[in-house]
This record gives sequence, structure tokens and C-alpha cells, in this order.
Amino acid sequence: MRRDLRRLADSTFDLVVVGAGIYGAIAAWDATARGLSVALLDRGDFGSGTSFNSLKTLHGGLRSLRALDLRQMRLFIRERRAMARVAPHLVRVLPCVVPTYRDPGRSAPLMRLALLVNDLVARDRNAGLDGAHTHIPASAVVSRDACLELNPLVDPAGVTGGAIWHDYQMTSPDRVTLAFVRSASTAGAVTANYVAATRLLITGQRVEGVTVRDACTDSTFDVHAGAVLNAAGPWAASLLDNLPSVRATLPAPALSRAMNLVVRRLPGSRACGGLARGRFLFAVPWQSASILGTSHDPHDGAPDLRVTRAHVEGLLAEAREAFPRAGLAYGDVRLVHRGLLPMVSSANGHVQLLRESVVVDHRSQGVDGLVSMVGVRYTTARDTAEKATDAVFRTLGYARPPACRTEVTPLDTSDLDAIAALQSLQGLEEPIGAESTTTGAEIVHAARAEAAVHLADAVIRRTGIGAAGRPSDQTLARAAELMGAELGWSDEQRRREIAEVDAFYELPA
Repeated sequence: MRRDLRRLADSTFDLVVVGAGIYGAIAAWDATARGLSVALLDRGDFGSGTSFNSLKTLHGGLRSLRALDLRQMRLFIRERRAMARVAPHLVRVLPCVVPTYRDPGRSAPLMRLALLVNDLVARDRNAGLDGAHTHIPASAVVSRDACLELNPLVDPAGVTGGAIWHDYQMTSPDRVTLAFVRSASTAGAVTANYVAATRLLITGQRVEGVTVRDACTDSTFDVHAGAVLNAAGPWAASLLDNLPSVRATLPAPALSRAMNLVVRRLPGSRACGGLARGRFLFAVPWQSASILGTSHDPHDGAPDLRVTRAHVEGLLAEAREAFPRAGLAYGDVRLVHRGLLPMVSSANGHVQLLRESVVVDHRSQGVDGLVSMVGVRYTTARDTAEKATDAVFRTLGYARPPACRTEVTPLDTSDLDAIAALQSLQGLEEPIGAESTTTGAEIVHAARAEAAVHLADAVIRRTGIGAAGRPSDQTLARAAELMGAELGWSDEQRRREIAEVDAFYELPA
């Protein structure tokens, strides 16, 4: 995973993937594994956009039962299992508990029936999984007292019992994204962060690559390819500016702001659900913190991941309604996760997201060599990426795409061996701060072999140092010292990098 811009500029690829969130990263791995030469680009760091906004859970599609959509539920179950199969070291079983009420729509009998159907539909949920730590147990309905013990955050009034099911929590979604990027890179793909695709290269009615700008050098050059996969998330439409007729065909042109809050650690070791404005909000334990979410609000204007104090206060108000015994205040917020998702409509404050991810082969608009992928759910990203890669092969002229193996092929884990080797060096096996288990070797590895360009890349996404809130001054200084030694930073550059990390955690006033 090295930023080889000369190779980007001098090569002609089969495919350029624009956008290295979870969708683009998986597609790049899939296409490379099937034999294509691939370049993977992102305007920021890998996984730093909407993919960073996450409750860090992989769902089994229980909510699909409300619409009696068993097909979609099976998709979630299959894809949840696939992630545990290919990256077992990056997931763990997460119990979830929500209260039941006398309301027929949220009653214990109804939840018992729903969980029974869930377990039947997911009867093969553990098939092919070797690690016992990835085996998901059966669901259950428990008594009122048991529910309030397991979910101590909700108002006891009206609670009649509780429903328990299990999903996966990713120990680090950022490492999951990086594992797909690294797998693609190890298989031969050229991967580059901080390289923004600014326009499509078009000859006649065929797309033949993209013009890009490197944010590190402010240089501009062309990347040539037989096909382009537009996986740019909220920026997908803007990539199509020089194809206005194609841009108009993208589904769900409006965007919704999705937001989660990282707050002080709340009581309980399970994902706890509580009702707010007629829907369940969740508080999920995470390291030394908890994550609250998810809220969805209409987003106006150009793609912009900034949030305001009003946005944060709005989600906090919902959290206080859902979890009145948590005693949440604005000062409890350590970090704001935010992202933009495709929205179908909004009315009376209720956002309707695009129900399923979409792959568009733009040959239907008379344009060859261009496929767009509009993603909605983290859990089902692999399935959507497979469909997008199939479409890429078809636009490249293949009558039958080669078989996809990403559902069963383990992801590259060479990072674990590389970090272990570095830890044998003097001074790099120790944690870099009193509050962190991250070693100096992990920081050096991020700079040396994982394309960490900025301190924030290493602190926020390559390691777990900053996942639960801003690290201490001592930890940041040590991380900046280690990265600076690898990347040749001056003292002034180190101070700027620390300031950028501070800005990331700064809450809106």
C-alpha cells in the first residue's frame, strides 16, 4: 500500500475505481482477484468518508421482518456471515437487547414470533465459520427484570420484558476497509489515497479513465483505463458533471445526513435499544466509550460532512428520550461520526433512505466503460461490489464474468506479521501512551506500509488510538514523533499534524 503516482500516470489499467470507502475497497479487491489490473483512488484517506460513520455493527436484517422482506433478510444474514468468514479476526459477537411493551406492535409475543422467524431464516448463520468466537447464538425473550438489568438505560415505565438477538461488532471498521484495500494491493492493484478524480476522460461515447489531482503535491494528471467504477459515495454525482444526461439517471439524487455520537462509556455490555420518536435508537459499547445512533436528517447543498451544534443537540435530545437514565449532556460527547447517504424522500421529519444499494451500467444511457455504484448498507457492501464488478466485466466485453470469490476468500493479514516483526525492534513494542495499547510498531507500520500520509490517518483509522475520543497530548506527541521520523517531518510539520487531529475532535460551538 504505497502511493505510486508515477505508476498511476504511466499505466493503462483495466479498471479505475473512484472512491475507497468500503464499497470501492471491496470492488477493487474483487476485480483484482478476478484478474483485472486495477487502480483504486480516494479524494481523502481510505474509508474516511461515510464509511467512517458507523455503529460498528454488521446486521442480520432483523428490521427487514417489519416489511416481511425475507429475501432482503437472507441477504443480510449471508453477508454478515461472509464478513465473519473472510475477516474473523476483525469481528466479535454483539448481544442486542430492546424492551418490550404492552403495545401490540412492540409486545413480547410479537417479538417472540419475530425472533423465532429470525432464527429459522438464519438457521445457517454459523455455517462454514471455524472460530467459536464468531458463532451467533439463538435469540431469546426475557423477563422484565432481566431486561432492565441487561438494558439499564431505558425508562422502566411500561416495560414488560425484553428481546435479545445477536449481530457482529467490528473490532475496527477502519481496519476492515484497510484489509480489503491491502488485499487488492497485495494482489497487484495500485492504491492511492488523497488523489481526487476531478473529471472523466471521454472519447466519443466511451469513458477511458479520469483526470485526477494529487492533494499532497497539487499536481494534476490522467489515469487511463478500459472502464471506470464510480464508487464515490456522496460525490458520485459530481464525477458525472461532464455527462449530465447520465448524472440525471442516478437513483436517489438527494442526500441524508447520518450521524452517530461517541460519548462516555454508559452502563451495560450489550447494544441497548431505546424508543425515541417512535423508533429504536441504540447505545453500543465501544472500547472505553459508547456510540449512540443513528440519526438521519435531510442534507441540502453540496456534499459536506460538517455538522452544527444543532445537529448534535438534536441527536442528544433523541438519546435522552431513548435512554433517560443515562444522564447524557453535551459535554459527554467525545467525537461526532457523520456521513451522507442516498435519500428517496423526507416528510414530517422522517427520512426515507434508498432501500437497497444500486448498480448502474451506463451503457443503458449509451455510455460505455462506466459503472456507478450507489451504496446504502455497510453489511451488504460485498454483495453490491460483486454485482458492480460483474457489470464492469460486461462493459469490458466479457460475455460471462469470471466467478467472484470474495465471499469465501480470507482477507490479507500480512499486517499482523509485519507489526510483530517491527515490535522486535527496540522501543517499538511498548504502548505509545498510558491510555493506549497501540504500540510504536503500529504507528511506524502505518506510515511505512499502509499509506498513512497524515497523523490523523494513523491515529484515527490505522490504529485504535483515537476511536473512543481524542488521545492524550503525550500519546499524540509520541505518535507524531514516530511518524515524523518515517516521513521526514520538521518540528513545525509535527505541530501542524497534531493541530489537524485536534480539529477533527473539536465539537461544533
